[in-house]
Amino acid sequence: MGESRSILDRIAELYPTMSPSQRLIADVILRDPESSAFCNVADLARQAGVSESTVTRFATFLGCKGFPGLSRSLQEIVRRRLTTGQRFQLTTSLGQAEQEIVQHFRQDVQNIALMMERMDPKAFVRARDRLVESPRIGVVCSRSTVSLGQFFQFYLHLLGKDVILFTGDPRTIDLLQRFGPGDVMVGIGFSRYARWTVEHLRYVRKKDSWIMVITDYPSSPLVPLADEAFFTPTGIPSHLDSLVAPLSFLTGLLRAVSSRMSQKAAEILQEMEDLWAQFGIYEPPSSV
Repeated sequence: MGESRSILDRIAELYPTMSPSQRLIADVILRDPESSAFCNVADLARQAGVSESTVTRFATFLGCKGFPGLSRSLQEIVRRRLTTGQRFQLTTSLGQAEQEIVQHFRQDVQNIALMMERMDPKAFVRARDRLVESPRIGVVCSRSTVSLGQFFQFYLHLLGKDVILFTGDPRTIDLLQRFGPGDVMVGIGFSRYARWTVEHLRYVRKKDSWIMVITDYPSSPLVPLADEAFFTPTGIPSHLDSLVAPLSFLTGLLRAVSSRMSQKAAEILQEMEDLWAQFGIYEPPSSV
């Protein structure tokens, strides 16, 4: 297997063809590649709930030279992504409370780095173009992901796009009837996955709308319903999910859409500025 390709890319690519046991191993690795990189075969087998021989066969399935080859590939990713000496000096100079704070930020940085490694630039461009060209865009989200959906809808509206937000309010269900070929539905969902989101995507799938999903794992129930799937890690050792990586992804996508339609966007935003000024939306700058 070529060194230029990430082992995580390889796992995500082969995930649909894996057996149930292989998917258990893949989920453990994709969820926490840093820890997995330094597991021995017994540890990884225990975390995945499979036999050690299954882990070894999994490594061979990926094209690695046994489990040692898989470990080396994962450790290489960690070495590229993480500094060692500087980070060690930083954390050991802090007290326990400060270390916990820094650790939270570090995990967000690692989630963004992992998202970037999994990103397919061509798929990103295809998603951008669909959003630019689509006459109607839907954004379906639920519970904690509603904040992401509202952010995405707000800025797409500023670019003049017709966007409908589906957040679990039963009054919006009738609006699904408007979607058809040429429209785009964006699904946002992470473990645990909301049935509301899955059912909405399943419905517009029958209407031949184009579906893009932003989720966490290849095993997500959103993925089989998608034309394009993007993986943005959210996991940290806490009862709270981290939405930093998905928010970064949505921000990058909005910037790409804005750049693609730059002239029209500039005209719309200038009209918006006039509207905001007339209604006094923002506090005027201080004269001091």
